[in-house]
Amino acid sequence: MDSASSSADGSDPCKENQEPSTAVAKSGGKNVEELKLDGNIAFKKAQMLNKTTAGKQYLGDAKAAYIEAITKLSSHEVNEQSMELVSTLHSNLAAVFLMEVPPKWREAGAAAEIALAVEPKHVKALFRRAQATLEDNREGLPEANLRKALIDLDAAREVEPGNARISQEAERVRRRIEKMEDARKVPTPEEIVRKVPEVLLDRGADCLASHGYVWGQTDTTVHIYVPARGLKLNKVSDVAVEVGSRSLRLALSDSDGPLHFELTGKLQKPVRPDDCSWQLEEDGLLLHAELAKRVIADDEAEGLDDERGEHWSCVWQGHPETRAPSAKEREKVQEMARAANRAEAEEKKPPEEETNPKAAEALRRMREMCPGVNVEWGDTSVGAWK
Repeated sequence: MDSASSSADGSDPCKENQEPSTAVAKSGGKNVEELKLDGNIAFKKAQMLNKTTAGKQYLGDAKAAYIEAITKLSSHEVNEQSMELVSTLHSNLAAVFLMEVPPKWREAGAAAEIALAVEPKHVKALFRRAQATLEDNREGLPEANLRKALIDLDAAREVEPGNARISQEAERVRRRIEKMEDARKVPTPEEIVRKVPEVLLDRGADCLASHGYVWGQTDTTVHIYVPARGLKLNKVSDVAVEVGSRSLRLALSDSDGPLHFELTGKLQKPVRPDDCSWQLEEDGLLLHAELAKRVIADDEAEGLDDERGEHWSCVWQGHPETRAPSAKEREKVQEMARAANRAEAEEKKPPEEETNPKAAEALRRMREMCPGVNVEWGDTSVGAWK
């Protein structure tokens, strides 16, 4: 049956008309080659009548013939021909296990394993062991199974590069592995922080290169973003956040425990620890800590000029400072800009005589009455005349 095996080789179904269970019912004194041929014929009929009662019976006949042939072969002298038969029969038996309902993945893999132990480059045995490892490509199959199957498929394709079925299966498995790798791949810290809305980084600074985070602030809150490095933060236990009234510690660890990133120190200004919070965002790629500002009133800030007001120039003392203006400074600048815009608009406003027909007519009459005098709209003489 090795030339008429499972879907890897696409053999033609047998056209003989034979009743179920007669092909090997009486094996009698048949030799190994005859039993192998009986098994091949029964297997072809099982393929043709797949998922029917007769097909199931033919598959049982094929299995019985191959097992009997293997049993008889065990008493034969070990030579090149007998070893080739060992490989072929076990490869065929693997195909039977794969076709059973439900498929016997473990038994199929074991049979293919024996075939490959005798002939490591047996293409059909390689393909069938890969099929057994893939378990009909079920969902949730471990990546290790996919990689193991791909090794067999690539080995089979190396022997038969023109085998389209094997090549297609190898590429499909390869794409599935690549998809797993892409899902597991962690973007660079720069790529991760680009997803943070700009409004939440307002009046902050990019400390990614020097300290591994970016930050921003509103009138009431400081937002700190720490991107993951190398591995996603899969659970809360991967993160440690300790907030004091004037201190903050952020630490990231791997799932197996070792610490691989830490930020700790004295904050530039006080916070309200009970109102601070943190969460994992972007599917575990980003730690977002929110610090609730505690604004010190002017009457409390005697001798603490650096703590007066809501504006933070940095998060941790000694870290790079933002060049962004405070909210009050920004409001003053914006008011100055609005005033400048109003003045510019006033300057660009056309003279009234160009937009008011009555004013234009009065100015014309005045100029006629006062030849040689430069009369413009807005002169006191014109105002008095009106």
